[in-house]
Amino acid sequence: MKSKSDIAGTFPSVTIEKIEKILLHDLDAIKIEKEDECIKFILQDPYCPDKSHIYSVYVIYKKSILNLLEGRIHSIHSHEFMNAKKKDRTISKEDIEYVLEMAAVVVLASENNGVLTNYFYSGDGERLDSIFNICLGYSTDLQKKEHKVSLQRFMKDIKVVEQMGLLEKF
Repeated sequence: MKSKSDIAGTFPSVTIEKIEKILLHDLDAIKIEKEDECIKFILQDPYCPDKSHIYSVYVIYKKSILNLLEGRIHSIHSHEFMNAKKKDRTISKEDIEYVLEMAAVVVLASENNGVLTNYFYSGDGERLDSIFNICLGYSTDLQKKEHKVSLQRFMKDIKVVEQMGLLEKF
């Protein structure tokens, strides 16, 4: 395990541009405009970032990726994932409204020049929390005794993302 100072240098806050590459290329998400009518009700969720800070919105709909994010498949390198991915179908942006019931909608926001400061997702995908917590970066505040639980959570998130096979993307 790395020391706390190594972790601070290894996990700085990540730009939304870098996260977008992971979402589009590794998680096969589709980017949609925040003004798109089909996600209007999702953006009205009280936990969703303020619309003025939203940088981008993505829809993750492929079954293999959703199974990975839900923990049913453990890694992008597994045989199970590779087989499931072969069965996935690709849809167009125009068909997004038809998959919203089962999809995960990801909202990325920034109040700091394109660096992720807030996120929101709808649907089931608890591993998304681990991914985005790492993207928020390691804060030296986590080293304080009163934040011990938060540090343990961050370390757990690192393990989860590593098991998924995505840690090297950061």
